[in-house]
Amino acid sequence: MAETAQDPNPEPEATTPGTSAPAAAPPVVDRAAFEAALAQQVVLDKQVTRAGDAAAAARRRLPMVEVEDYAFTGPDGTVHLSELFGEHDVLLVQNVMFAPDWDEGCPSCTWAVDNLPADMTRLADEGIAFALISEAGIDKLEAWRARRGWPHTWVSSEGTGYHRDWGWTLENPDGGYSGPVPGYSYYLRRGDRIHLTYATRARGTEAILPVAQIMDRTVYGRRQDWEDSPEGWPQHPTYG
Repeated sequence: MAETAQDPNPEPEATTPGTSAPAAAPPVVDRAAFEAALAQQVVLDKQVTRAGDAAAAARRRLPMVEVEDYAFTGPDGTVHLSELFGEHDVLLVQNVMFAPDWDEGCPSCTWAVDNLPADMTRLADEGIAFALISEAGIDKLEAWRARRGWPHTWVSSEGTGYHRDWGWTLENPDGGYSGPVPGYSYYLRRGDRIHLTYATRARGTEAILPVAQIMDRTVYGRRQDWEDSPEGWPQHPTYG
């Protein structure tokens, strides 16, 4: 059966993701042409994989810096950074944007927490502890955690220098952005000492956001206006 040709540059159509299929779509080709194009894409994907392997190898060779054993506040009182490790020697901390004067957590950070594995014991099985840390008071954190249905350990850095010491809260008196920023901190415990081995923020956080990775492999990507997509592809403001 002959394939039906489609306009590769249809008029843009405003849609809300998940509600209806956009008019824009890739051109239809026969099986052989598709397999040839896919093979070329696989070459690019393998380059990304190898580059990721090289970055991971370099990451494992980073030095580390000692971190003080901060005394955070949990729902039942003081919780030291060292206690967040539990029985493990490796700890992943998600620094969730939640300023002391906010009543709700950052929408983007909330989405990132929602992206976490449904079964977090898989991390524990690999010897990795996990916790959230934010600046807001513990009562606000507990209220938001209950609202979201999160089971994760979440402590408040209120009253400590943690957020400002390590750049998780910015202070720009010259008019730039001031406030919390999102990201992940990776720690290693050696005896009774704690060390930071790696940290990432901004788009560096995307590596562990499975929904974003899944969207990147769909025909329309994330549908955000910063993406390099064909003319007519549905897009919306990233922070709209």
